[in-house]
Amino acid sequence: MSLSHWLLFVFYAMMSTLALLLMKSGLSSPSFHVQFHPTVSLSFNYRLILGIILYIASFLTWLLIIRHASVVIAYPLSIGLIQLFLMVGSHLIFHSRLTLVTIVGSILVLAGVVLLSMSTV
Repeated sequence: MSLSHWLLFVFYAMMSTLALLLMKSGLSSPSFHVQFHPTVSLSFNYRLILGIILYIASFLTWLLIIRHASVVIAYPLSIGLIQLFLMVGSHLIFHSRLTLVTIVGSILVLAGVVLLSMSTV
């Protein structure tokens, strides 16, 4: 896998991770409401909206990735990277607990990402 493909995967994973973390953070403290019907309303804040925008941008990046890479390789590689970034981001931002199981599991995911990146399917 070329350096430009790796950078695109990392960019996609970081953008998706940031989007997910922003949406989670935004859901915890809504600042304004939109009412569509007397029984249907949604609560938003700026972090949630920014997270949604980033998630859409990451989807567009995903389309670029699968245009040039095999989905058989791209999907598990991107999911593995996002899982690793989410674990670190959740620990840093939300103070999620890192256990021995999550650390060992993440090492195994990282090993899988490395093996997949070496594949030429």
